Parts: sequence; C-alpha cells; structure tokens
Amino acid sequence: MLENNKKYHDLLVKLVGLRYPGVAFKLIKDESEVPEGAVRPMKDWGYHIAVCQAFAYARRQGKTIYMEKEDHWCWNPIIVYGMIDNETAKKGFRAMHKQLGTSMESADAFVDSFPCIPYGEYRGVLVAPLDKADFKPDVTLIYCKNYQLRVLLMAIDSQIHSMVESSFTPLDSCTYSVVPAILEGKYRITLPDPGEYERGMTPEDDIILSVPAQREEEFYKGVEYQTTHGTVNSFYPTMKEEFSRPPFYNTIFEAWGLMTGPEWDKTKKLF
Repeated sequence: MLENNKKYHDLLVKLVGLRYPGVAFKLIKDESEVPEGAVRPMKDWGYHIAVCQAFAYARRQGKTIYMEKEDHWCWNPIIVYGMIDNETAKKGFRAMHKQLGTSMESADAFVDSFPCIPYGEYRGVLVAPLDKADFKPDVTLIYCKNYQLRVLLMAIDSQIHSMVESSFTPLDSCTYSVVPAILEGKYRITLPDPGEYERGMTPEDDIILSVPAQREEEFYKGVEYQTTHGTVNSFYPTMKEEFSRPPFYNTIFEAWGLMTGPEWDKTKKLF
C-alpha cells in the first residue's frame, strides 16, 4: 500500500506541485490496524490536540497520528466520526443551550444537522501524509491553492465529464471534508474553517479537495492523463487583446459568420 500511495503522491506533485503532501485519513476499527510508530497524542505527548492539528502535523511534519475519543480537544469530530452516541451528544448541547436560555429542541436539532459516521463502528481515526501512509485511505484530503484545484478538477473531468458538486459552510471543515466523502463516495470541495487557520496553521489561500476511496483509481487515472495530455499549471496571465486561441475557436467563429484570428501553436495542449 505504501508503494501505491507514494506513486499517487508523485503524480500529484508532478501535476500541480503541491506545497505539502495530501492527508490520508482512515477510520480504525481495531488498534491492530494502527501502524507501528503512529503517535497517540495523550499517550505519547501528554496532551490533547484537535483533528485539524493532526491534519497539519501530517502534512507539515510528516507525522502519522492515531486518535481515539480521549485524544480530541474539539467537540465536532467526536460526534461526526461516530465516537459518541447521539443521545450523549445531545446531552452536552442541551446543557449548553440551558445556560444560553435557548430551547432543548434547538440543541437536538443542531446535533441532528451533522452528517455522522454510525456510532460504535470505529474506535478511532488515523491520519498520515500520503507519501508515508502504509494503509489505504478512506479519504485523501488535498490542501491546494485555487489554481491547483482548477487543474485537479480538469483531471477529474477527463474521467467523469461532469461537474463536481459541493456545498459550502465557513465552519466544521473536519466534518464536511471527511464524512460526506466517505458516506457518499463523492468528491468534495471544502473551505478550511477558522480552527484550520488559527490552530492548524492552514494558509489563507488553501482549499481542500476530498478524494474518497471509491474514487481513488478514477482520480489518479485522471491525474496521470492530465499530466501527459492536458494542462499542467501552464496558464500565464495576460491582457493581450485578440489573443491567439485554440484552432477550434476559428472553426466555430467562421461557422457563425464572425471574424477569425491567430491560432495557438497546434502542438499546444488544451485540456
């Protein structure tokens, strides 16, 4: 598995030149699945961390981190990764809403609004940099810039020939970059939330592309195709009027009775 993940990492670097490796994320049923040398925050470091910090440790420092419920320092992943049952989760928020003077119904509705991994199916979560992950990820989180995302979406489009759909919120990126991708087996684009910026040191120009295990083969086939047949970060901004265009533009404009113009070098790649 490590050899495969290294190959995938190299393909991504070749195509878009990522600053950091992708983050491999896996739900763990039994500790026997945890690779030797993985850090357990409370046991090995003596303190808790948030899962967004685990993502940062993986991509910035190359660490493999395993977290169970007791290692987390943020409430959201404990609920959505299925580490606490629904009624216990609601108990905590009912207590908070009581202090705020808001209704118990609103507390329950808030907890119910999140997509969740079923309670009790998994013991913990494992994260590692993709190029060092000796396991098959349930989802790979690719932190990239907008122009890199565009090229990665071109790679996906080369395989599925349709748009990648997502929905957006400024909060809870540890939920929405992971859980819907795993449960639905769909690509997802997520804005890093305030915790990612403040505690995970995520650059302000990063965005997250989630690649679920169900799409892994398709995705990297597209990355490889895009590297050899398509655009590889080769857009150069210019404000030149009547710029050179791909040859098919002239074919279309001529059919429409419009003026044609200079063409790209026919050897230049379009997609």
